[in-house]
Amino acid sequence: MDNSVRLAESAPSFGSLFPSTRYFEIDSRIAGVRFSAWVTLPAQYDADMTQSFPVVYQVDGNLFFPATAPFHQAMPSDSLSPLVPFILVSVGYSNAESQDWQWLRVRDLLPPGEPVPEAMLQAVEYSVQAGLLSQEKGDRYLTMFGKPAADKFLRFLEDELHPALAAAFRMDENDVGLWGDSYGGLFAAYVAIKRSNLFKRIGAGSPGIIENSQVFKLYQQAVDSKEDYSGRRLHVTLAARELTQPTIYQWLVARSTTELLAQTTLHPLPGLQVSTEIIPLETHLTAGVPAWFSFLRACYGRSPQVQP
Repeated sequence: MDNSVRLAESAPSFGSLFPSTRYFEIDSRIAGVRFSAWVTLPAQYDADMTQSFPVVYQVDGNLFFPATAPFHQAMPSDSLSPLVPFILVSVGYSNAESQDWQWLRVRDLLPPGEPVPEAMLQAVEYSVQAGLLSQEKGDRYLTMFGKPAADKFLRFLEDELHPALAAAFRMDENDVGLWGDSYGGLFAAYVAIKRSNLFKRIGAGSPGIIENSQVFKLYQQAVDSKEDYSGRRLHVTLAARELTQPTIYQWLVARSTTELLAQTTLHPLPGLQVSTEIIPLETHLTAGVPAWFSFLRACYGRSPQVQP
C-alpha cells in the first residue's frame, strides 16, 4: 500500500495571498511610462460607508508591497503599538517591467540634476558584462541616469494617480502621507522640502543623499523663501550599521543624511516637525521594513488602549 503524500504544485492566486488589495496599472501622460499601484484597504473600511481614511503612498512597491501589506489590516489593533487605520498605496512598475524596477527607480526617484554615484554606473556595466542585462537595456538605463525626473514622478502622484484613486476610494484629502527608502528616501526628502501640496506626513528611510545632492540646494532655497511648513512632518531613519561600519553607505548615505538633519536643526524650516530614529543592528539592505514601521509609529501611531 502506497501511503506517500503527493505534492500538487500550483500557482496561488493574487487574491488568496492579498485578499484586501486591489491592483491597478496606470499610463502616465506626464512621465510617459506605465506604473502600477497596489491599494490595500484597512480592515475597518467596510464597517462605515461614510468614513474616509488617511492614505499613505509607499514608493518602490515592487519591493515593499509584499513585505508590508500582510501586516496592514492587523496594525490598527496591535495592542503594543496601534496605528490609525489608513489606506496603503504601494506604487511601482507594471508587470511588463517589474523585473527591472531597481534600475527604473533611479529615473523616477532622483531630483533633476541629481548626480549618480560612480558605483551605480559601475553596477550597470557589471550587470551587462555578467549577462544579467542586455547591452541595449544597459545603455537605456545609463541614459536614464543622466536625466533623472523625480519632478515628473511627483506630478504623476499628485495630478494623475491620486485624483484617480480618490475618485474610487474614500480617502481623507487632508491626510496624505508618503514614504520611501534609499533612493525612495531621497525622493521623500525632496518632496518634503519642495513643500508638496498633497503630502504632509513624509518618511525618508536611509535616504540616498550624496555630498552634492540637489536636496541641499533645495533646502537652502526653502530656508530663503521663509515659507510656512506648519502641519507638515518629516521622519528620517538610518540603519545603525550605515553609521558604524566603514562601507560606502557610511560616507555616502549616513554622512549626507546627518548633514541634512543638522541643517534642519541649525536652519529649521518654519513649522516643519522633524523626527528621527536609528534602526539598531540593521544594514542599508535590511533596514527598509523596520524603517517603514518606524515611520508609521511616528506619524500614524495612537495610544494603546489600557486593558482592564
